[in-house]
Amino acid sequence: MGTLPYPLLSDWHKQTVKDYFVFNEKGGTAIRSVFVVNKDGIITYLNTTFKADKREDYEAVFHELEKLNVH
Repeated sequence: MGTLPYPLLSDWHKQTVKDYFVFNEKGGTAIRSVFVVNKDGIITYLNTTFKADKREDYEAVFHELEKLNVH
């Protein structure tokens, strides 16, 4: 994938998934989700049904990143 021009988040302690309400209490895991947060800390894109095998889900994220001028 190479170097990314934007940061990614790792959430080992599961605090962020709880803060963003995408924590599956029963399974103890995160619900696969994508959040795009702009430089002002505003969520500009949200998908809590992201499917890793659906190309259109990736395309929607990339489209949002392009709108934010992130390449």
